[in-house]
Amino acid sequence: MKVFRTLGTAVLVSVLGAGLASAQNWQPLNHQPGVNIGAVLQLRDGRILAHREQDNSQNWYILTPDTTGSYVNGTWSQAANTPSGYAPLYFGSAVLPDTRVLVEGGEYNNLQAVWTTLGAIYNPKTNTWTSVNPPAGWSTIGDAQNVLLPNGVLLQANCCTKQTAKFNPSTLTWTAGGSVLAKRNDESGYTLLPNNLVLMVDVQQNTNCGNSLKSSELYDYTTDTWTCGPQTTVQLWQQSDQELGAGVLTYNNTVFQSGGNVNATNVYSVAGNVWSAGPTPPGGLDQADGPGALEPNGKVLVEYSPGLFQGGCQFMEYDPNTNTLANAGNGTQCPGDSSFVGHLMILPTGQILSTDFSGDVEIYNPAPGVVSGVAPTILSASNLLIKGSINNVLYGKQLNGLSQNNFYGDDYQSATNYPLVQLKDVNTGIVWWATTHDDSSNGIAPNAVGYTKFDLNPNMPGGVFDMAVITNGIKSNTVRVNVLSHGTN
Repeated sequence: MKVFRTLGTAVLVSVLGAGLASAQNWQPLNHQPGVNIGAVLQLRDGRILAHREQDNSQNWYILTPDTTGSYVNGTWSQAANTPSGYAPLYFGSAVLPDTRVLVEGGEYNNLQAVWTTLGAIYNPKTNTWTSVNPPAGWSTIGDAQNVLLPNGVLLQANCCTKQTAKFNPSTLTWTAGGSVLAKRNDESGYTLLPNNLVLMVDVQQNTNCGNSLKSSELYDYTTDTWTCGPQTTVQLWQQSDQELGAGVLTYNNTVFQSGGNVNATNVYSVAGNVWSAGPTPPGGLDQADGPGALEPNGKVLVEYSPGLFQGGCQFMEYDPNTNTLANAGNGTQCPGDSSFVGHLMILPTGQILSTDFSGDVEIYNPAPGVVSGVAPTILSASNLLIKGSINNVLYGKQLNGLSQNNFYGDDYQSATNYPLVQLKDVNTGIVWWATTHDDSSNGIAPNAVGYTKFDLNPNMPGGVFDMAVITNGIKSNTVRVNVLSHGTN
């Protein structure tokens, strides 16, 4: 159980032997929100939905990029509040294939620790929230994890039991899911794999998997069953708190799993179905809850701090090619914060948005470069479109990317494994965003061919545009399209 964000005295950490890459840097947004921002989600029209946390947790805000596509120069506006009585903190969240956003549970509601079963769904087209009933018979959801499965159904954990439930976005209904093999879901995280399985590291002794303290589990959505996975090389959690760090799927088909209140990491090979030792974070750092985000260049940005919920944070980068950690430098948020207040999310620009429950929102600029073969590709799309038209179809390869990209421990999800469609006016350079929806799959298998539908903004002008898909901050090839201001007979 976490407390609220604590400011004041920080424990300074000396990170010995870690080099600083000169190509990396931090910069604050030029226009700050003026309120405390925590959880952020990428809407499918290019905007960012952001949650106010630590106070007035019923409030939500929108960050809109400028006409060049810049989020550094973006502007803020207030979105609708969640329904009356629902003001969550530490909750599950997901952007659904139909563009809506589902928010589920909360360790806190109205700043009271209650592990609520309340939930709501946000429609960005109408700027409205609608309450969602919990799964039948559940008395808790709390800060439990969730994951959007390849078939577009959301798998939601119950924090405090073995239960899972599946949410159908089309009907807003729940059905019972397969129970995990551990005693409960609490403090674990879900990582979607390219073989369509879901990986979970247990943070309780699992009597069903060798009575182990180092067990992991795999979920198969086609059979709705959990099975025992391989053992980690070290115990990645402490019995006293059971916290765990982020499990980030990288572009070399491995999962980089940070330990909780434990100075250790592990690496899971998807192909080999085996765990191996990862680098030991320097200076006694760990990640008792904290974020990780995959950079287009293949490295993983993580935020660490020492001990359990202490200040003294340090951003680092994990290189899966060398299995090493290096200092990524810090913005103004570190070293004052603890890792648990950090939230990271890749932007369409390839930059990473960072929030920490304060009014200071910053952006990390990774070293340039994109891993070969991971970009989405447009295979087919009409070169004649009408502004305001809906349900246009774009066919492509790897439209959902090869990773959910953004991860945490248990109580923050902001996956971006879905396509965005950007149109740039070839004459003015002004950037417009379509709204994507109803992809053929939510899976992240390499070389997968599929489609997304997209709706054009009715306010955009007619003209000639370069159209591209962007997934996980990586842009596809461009296609030259003509946008008509009205239909033709």
